[in-house]
Amino acid sequence: METYTIRPICAGIFGAAEKSNFSYQKDAGTKLAAPILMYLVQGRDTCMLVDTGCCGEAWAAQYHHPLTQTPEMEPVRALRDLGVEPEEVTVIVNTHLHWDHCFNNHRFPNARIYVQRREVEFALAPVPTQYTYYESPQLGMTPPWAKAMDRLEVVDGDFRLQEGIDLLFAPGHTPGFQCVRIQTEDGPYLIASDCVGLIENWEENLTHGLPTPSGIHVDLREYYDTIRRLLPLADAAHILPGHDARALEHSVYPPR
Repeated sequence: METYTIRPICAGIFGAAEKSNFSYQKDAGTKLAAPILMYLVQGRDTCMLVDTGCCGEAWAAQYHHPLTQTPEMEPVRALRDLGVEPEEVTVIVNTHLHWDHCFNNHRFPNARIYVQRREVEFALAPVPTQYTYYESPQLGMTPPWAKAMDRLEVVDGDFRLQEGIDLLFAPGHTPGFQCVRIQTEDGPYLIASDCVGLIENWEENLTHGLPTPSGIHVDLREYYDTIRRLLPLADAAHILPGHDARALEHSVYPPR
């Protein structure tokens, strides 16, 4: 089986993120520095991004939350620093379509973009509390993912992208969320993104024996169904989160 390497990329940092937004009702009022993560997956003939990061500081301050984005964190610059030009990326997987995970889809002109059908449908008409997360048309905005709509590859449920790379339907945080399972020389890694915003949600913050979901979600019952489904898979895989600085402890996975 073909194996891959995974490189975490910090596209920006929420400097004072509310912790309970990541860990359901836990540690309310506690602030933490939360990186905005994207992942570069490379194999013999593969150059793939899982999520494409966020906007710049000015846009975030106006429409979302203040963030820090140094020149080195800017997504295209960060990839070039790893020796990858935007034109070399041929596949993008959006775990979901919140603004901080798909803002730069259009900047990778040769990439096909894989997203769940339920996610696209919801992103076009989200519930009002999520209008801003999606920069939705209901606010008079153009959703960032729509700038590359002509390159979307819409999938329904679990999907084998190619040998060693599987998309796993994982609704809860959003209705069409998906995780990505990547086979490496050290076994499988699960890019869980915001399904597991902080690794401690899975390892430490257990509620009645189950991992703790995000405080931001659309359907908590579906979220717990996803958690139960992922438990046996995650036990056999390394988890890579959506907003946890621990993911940046290594420049590449598996660590060398």
